[in-house]
Amino acid sequence: MARRGIDAWALGAAVVLAAVTLAAPLLGVARWQPLAIGGAVALALLYIACRVLALAPLLDHSTGSTRPPLVFLLLPFAFYLALIPWSIHERAPDGDEPWFLLTTHSIAHDFDLDLANNYVDQDSLAFMPRAIGPQPGDPEEPDGAVYARHGALLQTVMAPAYRVGGRPGAMVVIAALAALGAWLLLDLTAFSPDARARLIVYLAFGFTAPFLIYSQQIWAEVAAVLLAVAALRWINRLTGERDGPTPESRSNDRVAWLLLVLALALLPALKFRLGLVSAALALVCLLRLGPGRRRQAALWLAATLVPAGVLVLLLNRARFGTVLGMHSWSELEFYRESTVAMALALNGMFFDLAYGLVACSPIWLLLFPAAVAAWQRNRRLLFEVALIALPTLLLVATRLEWYGGWSPPFRYGLVVLPFLALLLTPLFERRVEAVSTQSTPGTAVGGLPPGVSALALVLALLSGALAVIFVVEPGWTYNLADGRHHLVHYLEARTGIDFARFLPSATRPRSATWLLPIAAVGLALVAPRLRYRPLAVALAGIPVLALAALPVLAGSLPTRRLEVESAAVDRTGGNLDPERWTMERTRNPEAWVFPEGTRAEAPVIPGGSQAALTLTARPVLNRPAPLTLIARAGSREIGRLTFAGADGSDQAGWQTHILPTTAWPPGAPLVLEVPFGPGAALPLNGLKIDRVDFRWR
Repeated sequence: MARRGIDAWALGAAVVLAAVTLAAPLLGVARWQPLAIGGAVALALLYIACRVLALAPLLDHSTGSTRPPLVFLLLPFAFYLALIPWSIHERAPDGDEPWFLLTTHSIAHDFDLDLANNYVDQDSLAFMPRAIGPQPGDPEEPDGAVYARHGALLQTVMAPAYRVGGRPGAMVVIAALAALGAWLLLDLTAFSPDARARLIVYLAFGFTAPFLIYSQQIWAEVAAVLLAVAALRWINRLTGERDGPTPESRSNDRVAWLLLVLALALLPALKFRLGLVSAALALVCLLRLGPGRRRQAALWLAATLVPAGVLVLLLNRARFGTVLGMHSWSELEFYRESTVAMALALNGMFFDLAYGLVACSPIWLLLFPAAVAAWQRNRRLLFEVALIALPTLLLVATRLEWYGGWSPPFRYGLVVLPFLALLLTPLFERRVEAVSTQSTPGTAVGGLPPGVSALALVLALLSGALAVIFVVEPGWTYNLADGRHHLVHYLEARTGIDFARFLPSATRPRSATWLLPIAAVGLALVAPRLRYRPLAVALAGIPVLALAALPVLAGSLPTRRLEVESAAVDRTGGNLDPERWTMERTRNPEAWVFPEGTRAEAPVIPGGSQAALTLTARPVLNRPAPLTLIARAGSREIGRLTFAGADGSDQAGWQTHILPTTAWPPGAPLVLEVPFGPGAALPLNGLKIDRVDFRWR
């Protein structure tokens, strides 16, 4: 009854705040809009969580049905739809979205895939405020035709809605695909007898980042998720136990095989790398079948998937000149990658501040104890999820752009996220009681271990807060080129405190890159073992205390390394290097370029009375004149470096320079200045500074 009251109040308040959001510009208080929409989204998420959990009996009663109740499809679809107007208002298409939309525009209006005329006519102005040109890697024909490198499957699906409603129409299609994906995921959890555990997994997947982010954007990964979960659903139907074959079951089998093969064939057609997921799902299907049916199934799959794969390769060769399309064979040589590089990329996919799965939604930290729970209770589930997810994650980790390029977090891993979500089910399962006077036979009863419930609640609240932030500021899902999170960047700019040095980054490796994930995973693994409630609550409070202590630690612990691109550094000019969007930018150290005539001032927390500074820098010498860097502790000069080179050279490379040990006045900032050289004229010389390391005495 209390939860039903919360439902009503949350929904009513969300509607009121949504009305305030719409009315704010009319009332002359447009600045209230972010606060109002944030409150509306938070209350809507609270309503959805309460409402979904209250529907556990309905899901219980549908056990054995061919599908979950439709309410679990309509809830996410309505929520995603409600967010579309705000998302369009606040964010123009970004990343690869403009080219997806332009291809959709061409299909809808020109009935072809040639984008050459669309670039000339600047048709992108129909859905964004700027004109775009071809992307690197887009194939061009001798007759002048230009095609997008992204294929046309999703764009064809969106074209009718785009023809009617433009960009909003296309986003409605994406919202529908995302809602279907969440609904089918709930169907995949039917192996569990605990309806509440199934619904928790459904909420974690469908209403938190990163899937919630992608439901508001035009990315092929949403369609990939739908195809992948649909394929596993048909595998479940085909491999379920029956008393014996009947004419009706054989007819249903033929339909199921057709739909399974279609889903598996469309995955590589959508994105070539998704062929790995398709192959893994086909293998899962074969391993589940008995020896008698396995041979026939293998023939079915081979007879359909092999020609489909060959067709994709031939189309790639015709369009790109190579069967791998815009990719190369070297990308498959994962054995050439060092163990450290692989470990760093895998770490980054889960914990990187800007791109990691756990970083964008902490609830996914529970995947680690969930894998242990699956090992103990459902090893087949663990094996199948590993078979589907690990090859894709390992392949992606070998790419220089493991982070997904200029995109929201966990883009390349999104297709395996529903399968990872399935692992959460055993973790949240309660004990099943076969006979009970208070419950239906075979239902789950009792509660979760205190450690699991307390930690899950804290992580869910943190994930909900981040989801609200991502909805209110949808552009913040596209993080900065230096690997920093927009929210952290925002806080650093306003406080002058370098928070990022205590947070993990795989694009800017530091001690926290390894220490924080180890501590977080250790905490998550310990939580399920705690049965004493006060101790469980204390353990679950550690993430909250860590967040609360972060400003204190960042503002008091000595400065050991200064990353000059930090927003906490006050700079008078220059630019980030590599630029905000640079292909394979992880090949280059992150740096800030200081042209002549610029300076930077950074707060320093001393760790002693004396300091020795080590600068990692690279000169950019555009004319034959010396370049000087002056370093000061406050107003007192502590050293200067002079760089000289041939006209137009940038051949010195990255250099490490140690300044003499000097007394450091308390509270003095570090000042780095590059004054104008003799005969200063365009093009100016400059200095790239990667970092400054401090050694205190």
